[in-house]
Amino acid sequence: MSLHYLHRGSPEDPPLVFMHGLGASSDQTMSALTDLPGTWLIAPDMPGHGPATDENPDRFEFDYFADKVVDLMDKLDIEKADVGGLSMGSGIALNIALRYSSRVNRLVLLRPSWLDQVQPAHLEIVAKVGRWIEEDPSTAWSKLESDEEFKKIQDECLGAAHSISDLLERPQDPASTRVLYKMWESKPIEKLDGLSYLSQDTIVFDTDADPLHPKSVAKTIADKIPQAQYASLPPRYINGLAYQTALNEAIRDFLSHQAVHA
Repeated sequence: MSLHYLHRGSPEDPPLVFMHGLGASSDQTMSALTDLPGTWLIAPDMPGHGPATDENPDRFEFDYFADKVVDLMDKLDIEKADVGGLSMGSGIALNIALRYSSRVNRLVLLRPSWLDQVQPAHLEIVAKVGRWIEEDPSTAWSKLESDEEFKKIQDECLGAAHSISDLLERPQDPASTRVLYKMWESKPIEKLDGLSYLSQDTIVFDTDADPLHPKSVAKTIADKIPQAQYASLPPRYINGLAYQTALNEAIRDFLSHQAVHA
């Protein structure tokens, strides 16, 4: 089954394949990356996200998701692309770069949330939501409201709390539900030290006031990749317009350097 995707720009332009975050969809990518002239933006919907919900969720893990993206690139006749993603999408991009190095030109890693460990503590609430919906959708909201971790996130950053509660509005088929905890139980890379072998020019973004995407994760990844730049954006959950403007400007600048690694 091929991935559903949205795209913007011309296939004659250099491609940027950019993956959304856990629980989101290609709409997230298309609404965030709105000002990248001269780029063919390709935004896949990963399994368990978007319109395709009939896949077997037992297969859901970073390796499988990365394989699906490379398969999509094959179907689009893309030999090599700039590859990136947000949160889970960053993990998929890193997985592709490590396992399919020749297919990746440059890396754009936005607010990464996984390192080389399964079950990151800051994303446990997302996995809980998936299990609560699977157990009984009618009680999922009350369980979320009473969860101490969720209350803490509400106190720290209401916008982040809204992004969690929005998960309750997603489709409730097995794939859409189980993906929320299956990906939490997976990891994109085997060992952090493996990132030192990446030769691609890379930009890693973080923001403040984002309990779901700790700055320490972004900083650790940037420190491990030899050709990585590290950039901080305005807080996404506090000033969304400033965040989006700065993000598009920074990616445009990064992609304007057309060096291609063999």
